[in-house]
Amino acid sequence: MQLYGISSNDPAMMTEKDNRLLFTSLYVAVFSTMLGIGIVVPLLPKFAETLGASGFGIGMIFSSFALSRAITMPFFGRYSDVFGRRRFIITGLFLYAIFSLLYIPAGSVLELSVIRFLQGVASAMVFPIAMAYIGDIAPPGMEGRYLGTFTSSLHLGMGFGPFIGGFVTDIADMEMAFICMAALTGVALITSFLFLPDYRGKQIVQTSLFHLLIHPGLRMPILYQMMNAFANGTFMVFLPVIAAHVGNLSPGETGLVISLSVLSTAFLQKVCGGLADRFNKYLLIATGCITVAIALALVPGFEGLSSYLIFALLMGIGGGISLPAMYALVAITGREVGQGAAMGTINMVMSLGMIISPMVCGLFMDQIGISSVFFVSATIVLITTPVFLSKVPLFTSRNR
Repeated sequence: MQLYGISSNDPAMMTEKDNRLLFTSLYVAVFSTMLGIGIVVPLLPKFAETLGASGFGIGMIFSSFALSRAITMPFFGRYSDVFGRRRFIITGLFLYAIFSLLYIPAGSVLELSVIRFLQGVASAMVFPIAMAYIGDIAPPGMEGRYLGTFTSSLHLGMGFGPFIGGFVTDIADMEMAFICMAALTGVALITSFLFLPDYRGKQIVQTSLFHLLIHPGLRMPILYQMMNAFANGTFMVFLPVIAAHVGNLSPGETGLVISLSVLSTAFLQKVCGGLADRFNKYLLIATGCITVAIALALVPGFEGLSSYLIFALLMGIGGGISLPAMYALVAITGREVGQGAAMGTINMVMSLGMIISPMVCGLFMDQIGISSVFFVSATIVLITTPVFLSKVPLFTSRNR
């Protein structure tokens, strides 16, 4: 099939214009899909309660999405290196749109959990493979700029989605929010169908998942993703709890705090991606970790909206500094093991972390109190920082 505007299906033969068109179409696709996710995620707990869900049931609904992604992402990523990327993304977007409409007739917690699980499978065919596309076209030495700019699509979609979801639900109803999610995914599907070329990644010997997990080039990104999962799990799951009971924030104010953090990360991605290409990537990751640890440790003492907005900015800045550097390291390793395999593995780790971290932090909350959750997460982030600093020549020479 001849694609509109794309002159070659081989990334090595694609022109700068081809690269821009590919980048833009993927950006629109991921942004549209993430906007759809952002629209409904804040509404799911309320929807689940109308179906009689307990606290455990709500947790099961959210965890099923992350669980299916964790199981399937590394396999879809590796297969896209062999069979081509386009078919996976188009199939994933089509299935995601269909599953979005199935929320409307869902009549039980089990049905909703199954739908979320299937949507997780569909999304696993889109996001890591889209990132593998970008890794394919990123010139050596510009991985940070390309991946940083691209990942802003995820954060922008998740940042604006809750506002749109609340607005749609207020003027219409929750069913219309689900229809919007399906419609936005449909936009992404059309964009991908028209403009995405189909090519395989660099032909390499397939690496097992175990060897990917212990690969020297992925060890630091994997450590970062596990740490980042604890930080983000604490932020997304437990911030609304402490903000309401300790910080005296309204639900609307809590939503503003979350959106500010996500959007500030998005707006920093391109700039900090360029920094990742110019400066030591491990130093940037460590700097971001320290910023996030400080933010988490300060939360229990905060009260009022202004204090929480400071926290949101610190969290957003920390992620904005560190994420492009981490993904640049993954893209560099992807040239050896396959971009799909590398991106699938690293996103699998994040999903696993997002399953584990709320449960671990929930235990601390039950036994010690809500404030302990933030101290524990801050400690986990902080104790990983020296590992990243050990890869910085300045600190290595000092240790010697």
